[in-house]
Amino acid sequence: MTPVTLTKPANKALECMFTMLSDYRHDCSTIPDGPDNVSLVLTGMRVTHLSEEHDFYDRLGQSVTIPKRQTRKSVTPYCEAGYAKALWDFRNNNLLLGDDGTTLYVRDVDQTGENRLLATWHAISSLESEYHVPKAKAYLPWNRQLQVECAKMPRRVRHGVKFTDRAFLRQNGRVVQIREGDLLFDDPFELTIDAAYDPGLAARAVGFMNDVTADAHSARNLGRMFATPVLEPYKHLTYVMYGDGGNGKGILLGMLASSFPGLATAVDSQKILGGRRGVGGFSSDQEMVKLIGALWAYDEDADTISLEQMTLLKKISTGDTVVARRIQENAVSFAPKCTFVIATNNPVITTMTAASARRFVYIRMRDGRSPDEFVPLLGFRAEHGAAPFIMASCKLWQLEGDEPYRDVVIGDSNDLSQAEQWIVDSIVAQGYAVSGANPYNESAVAHANSINKLGLKSTFKKIDGRSARVLVVRDEQRFRPYREASEQALSEAREEQTPSRPEPIEADPMPLPGPLGFDCGYVPADGRKVAKNWKRRVADPRVDTSKRPFGDVYAVVPGEGMMVIDMDVSKTGGDDGWTVLNREAAPYGSPGFPATYLVGTPSGGVHAYYRMPEGLHGRLKNRVHASGIPVDVRCEGKGYVIGAGSHTDAGEYRLLDLPKDRIPVLPDRLAAWLADNGYVEGVQAEPSAVRSSARGPVDGVDALLAAPVKRSGRPDMTPVPEGRRNQTLHDWLYGRWLNHPDNLGRIREDFYARGRASGLQDGELNTIWGSVARQLGEAA
Repeated sequence: MTPVTLTKPANKALECMFTMLSDYRHDCSTIPDGPDNVSLVLTGMRVTHLSEEHDFYDRLGQSVTIPKRQTRKSVTPYCEAGYAKALWDFRNNNLLLGDDGTTLYVRDVDQTGENRLLATWHAISSLESEYHVPKAKAYLPWNRQLQVECAKMPRRVRHGVKFTDRAFLRQNGRVVQIREGDLLFDDPFELTIDAAYDPGLAARAVGFMNDVTADAHSARNLGRMFATPVLEPYKHLTYVMYGDGGNGKGILLGMLASSFPGLATAVDSQKILGGRRGVGGFSSDQEMVKLIGALWAYDEDADTISLEQMTLLKKISTGDTVVARRIQENAVSFAPKCTFVIATNNPVITTMTAASARRFVYIRMRDGRSPDEFVPLLGFRAEHGAAPFIMASCKLWQLEGDEPYRDVVIGDSNDLSQAEQWIVDSIVAQGYAVSGANPYNESAVAHANSINKLGLKSTFKKIDGRSARVLVVRDEQRFRPYREASEQALSEAREEQTPSRPEPIEADPMPLPGPLGFDCGYVPADGRKVAKNWKRRVADPRVDTSKRPFGDVYAVVPGEGMMVIDMDVSKTGGDDGWTVLNREAAPYGSPGFPATYLVGTPSGGVHAYYRMPEGLHGRLKNRVHASGIPVDVRCEGKGYVIGAGSHTDAGEYRLLDLPKDRIPVLPDRLAAWLADNGYVEGVQAEPSAVRSSARGPVDGVDALLAAPVKRSGRPDMTPVPEGRRNQTLHDWLYGRWLNHPDNLGRIREDFYARGRASGLQDGELNTIWGSVARQLGEAA
């Protein structure tokens, strides 16, 4: 190409944006059955004055004329105007090939009437659709011709996300960052954000995503969704956002549409998937038009998705060729590039194949929200749009790889028909359901949907000596929410009541927990339940804390490996801690909640003393009302409780129960309950809370994403490979310190242990520790 400047356009804004070409040389290829006169049209088009005859207006609003063929009877352009427009865009670098070598992209222009070229590009399905070539004048080989010509150009539209200071794209099978100066950075990208990457905004977006979802893994999956169209390793993921109305689904999806008009499109999933029977048809083809050039397609209030609709949904998910058509226009075959998002409170019934499991990513939204709770999110959206969520999503893909969480469950017992409820209740009660005994009839199609919806399979079982067809659980994860709801209903039907607190034990002298195997220190306290200098007293070897001090009130400080569960009375009128623990963990006196040294408080609360299992040593948090539950934990020298027999200003602390011999070890059932509710280091509570960045300046979303939730509940202690040790350890330390400041001693030990195992010297580790301390506003 040899560009030469034309007469400058009168519009100075256009002059600044673009320099027109007055002479253009390009040798066009001849392809089999290709269009005629391609080079002639490409090089012969010119800008005309508005008073002159012209054939079309270009993206800058300039009038352009096409070379004409003259005969004795007529003067006609050498090609249809739509194809000439495509050649003109190619000539002016506004039509490029994607880095897949197949897809054509056209530069966007603003829609305000100012005709400004934008930095963003969109994929096109065909020249006929993009340039509105009339059906009678369409000649499809023009598409191949432009692909061939664009392939000669060095520039490509890159599959990725570009900010003003960096870009994210896939290289060598993983998502990486590139910066200004990289050869690829100057190329256009499929998604371009006119803002610098801001780690603080990204961290705030992570907080909002945690807030609107019901669990940590749903939050991660939601975060992954935003950059999926341009960062997934291959086209395959579809997202299901499940939950009742008023949980933020519409706010987030509408944010995409307002931030990226033309790239995010709302669709009717029933129409696009061919109705309830998935039969397709003209209505489906019309709705498919919306997917052309889109990166996200979403239905924010989808109806039930059934097995019959899976064929078309699979095509959209995997980018298989589909057909779209507008009224009175040719049908267009194209491969969808968009990520499909189904937001619904209705069932989404998929097959139980491995391919289906890979294809669908589930997000459980947090329901029961009031409109006022979304005011901060709405304000954040109004100020920043979707950019912070794209930033967080890019970092999530980079840090956590390509695999979303597969353990999110979206089923809801409220979705069950009578026939399905009977099946669930039968399986919960006896392990199977006899299909022929179901008193509620359902059609063969409905029955097939029910089997997949509940995660069941059909098999044979001998019952009373005869073989019968029965349904049993095939996918426990899919069946789990229905099992839990049925078990709860059965439990309520049995009218199981919470055990009452034991009656007080009158004893003189009052038994202390120490002789019962509970390692602890006893320190003086006053009538207001304040134990002054208790830490110094317990740590001072010159002070004897092995005996109860004189006075009306004393405090018990649990020693290493010791803990006290403090079950409070709710201040909001809900269930007290005693009721919650008995209902959700196990009844008191059972193996799951064994009898122990039990103390009643003046307010009606209860203290339960336990020795900690080995796996909890150093990992149990000294927490107060974690996740809003009226249960506190005091453990391992991090706090104290008022001892039995104390007479405080509020009343008397009375001994309620004693173990048979030694104070027992906390059982697995109670340990699991504490872990599930946020009392254990390294295990996030369900539902997740918003991660606050108010403690100090946020260095990056890296810290919030670098340590994903581990199912084992243990922090990642694997050595870090050379080349990224300092940054990885910095982000890992930042995330743990930010979210668990009450366990800083253990965090410090883990940090130095992991750093040394990674080959760093203490001097380097001291520098990282000091850096994180300064960022969080803490003393090093």
